[in-house]
Amino acid sequence: MQSLLKKISPHALFVHCHCHLLQPACVQADNATSGIKHVYITLTTLWKFFHYSPKRAESLKAVQQVLDLPELKVVKPSDTRWLSHERCVKAVKASYSAIVTALNNIYEQTHAPEALGISKALCRPSTLVAIYLLDYVLPQVAKLSRALQTERIDLTAITPLVDATLNTLDDAMLPAANWVLELMDAKNEIEEVTDITLTTESIATFQGQVAEPFIRMLKANISSRWMLVEMNTPKKLLFPAKPERSGKHFEATYRRSRKVTCTCS
Repeated sequence: MQSLLKKISPHALFVHCHCHLLQPACVQADNATSGIKHVYITLTTLWKFFHYSPKRAESLKAVQQVLDLPELKVVKPSDTRWLSHERCVKAVKASYSAIVTALNNIYEQTHAPEALGISKALCRPSTLVAIYLLDYVLPQVAKLSRALQTERIDLTAITPLVDATLNTLDDAMLPAANWVLELMDAKNEIEEVTDITLTTESIATFQGQVAEPFIRMLKANISSRWMLVEMNTPKKLLFPAKPERSGKHFEATYRRSRKVTCTCS
């Protein structure tokens, strides 16, 4: 949109919504880390597989009921839709066993190659470990975003909020991080359904080769975006209020914009 408007007015200035700068920060880190990028490719393929086939969606729902798991739909991990990555990862993690079982059942019944391919991708240890890592990381970033979107945000609290989030992300790289302990607790149940073999060594390798580069990139992206925010910037520029839709001021502004539009055309 900016590029299109700048063709009309090259000197136009744009103030990005700073709450949503966190989404491109996450997307950039995802794309820069192959181990994470491939997981999102798998999740997108998984979403398409069930979204465009009500019959397949019903098969997944039936397996969820049998396994007594929440009846969750797979959410599309859109790069432009804020918080969709978090919802997608959370749903897949909660129904991981049911999804793999449903894919295997569909392949046995229909021999659909897509079902086999997605099942194999989900049964890779690296995919499962990445899902647990993202389920820890994304809520931390989402929590920061929600805090920044409150109407009574204190500008002096922005830097401490960002710093606290960055420190929490550091915890994800610890050998005994919360997401690692949670993964090990679910290890036996997951291995029974998916035939995934998880070891302490494989998780440690993932942390060193994928998790640490991903977290470092994500932290750098968040820091670089918020370094541009000056604490003395008026709040109305950082977090613009919703425009009034009635009254003399709105009517006058609307008439002026109509005149400009007519003149330009």
